[in-house]
Amino acid sequence: MGFRILCLHGYSQNEKVFRKRSAVLRKDLAAAGAELIYVTAPHLAPVPDQELDAMTEVERLRLHSEQKPEDVLKGWWVSNAEKTGQVGYKESIQLLKKIWIEQGPFDGILGFSQGAAMAPLLLSELAFASTVNDATPYILPRFMIIVSGFVSSAVTGMADAPDQESVLNLWPQGKIPVPAMHVIGLGDAWVLPSESHRLVERFVEGVSVVIEHEGGHYIPTTADMRTRFKEFVASQTST
Repeated sequence: MGFRILCLHGYSQNEKVFRKRSAVLRKDLAAAGAELIYVTAPHLAPVPDQELDAMTEVERLRLHSEQKPEDVLKGWWVSNAEKTGQVGYKESIQLLKKIWIEQGPFDGILGFSQGAAMAPLLLSELAFASTVNDATPYILPRFMIIVSGFVSSAVTGMADAPDQESVLNLWPQGKIPVPAMHVIGLGDAWVLPSESHRLVERFVEGVSVVIEHEGGHYIPTTADMRTRFKEFVASQTST
């Protein structure tokens, strides 16, 4: 019997980029019966100032005028115009709830980087929707795959959402009971392993599978890791 996984990309990506970067995992899971549904965040991810400064005027014009809609890079939350805080979380949650109703439900969530930080937030928002006067009876996912995840301090202080710690604290003892596979790159310079382990600690002890690899900020594709992904998903979908 098939199963469905909602896929959340990282910051400054989109569904097209994430589909390519998760191609090996996508093919392996598809062979096991999975349908992976990729979605794009709603907020434009600004190009860092240092990258803009290095561009010629022609390159800047091309960046803003020649991009196809499917190539525009997005984020689940982004810096505000003054670069004094983060905005966009509320709109992203509303979009994902809409997708959950219209295209779901989903058996699992796959998240990478900022998408991996968003995955447990989305789960929590679905599970405790009634706390924000949302009476929709969401069907919760059975598992999550979290690659280079973290507990985002960037969400703290947003005008349109509670901080991430508060959202996760909706669970009893502040611990998420849904099984998750946490994939942590020991050479990850973007999301340090210590940050990923902070997220692991927000899950009920014993429900998580924690896999460390020697690589960096990407979905590992070694033979061993491909087997680990397939074994975890099989363990969550075999009944």
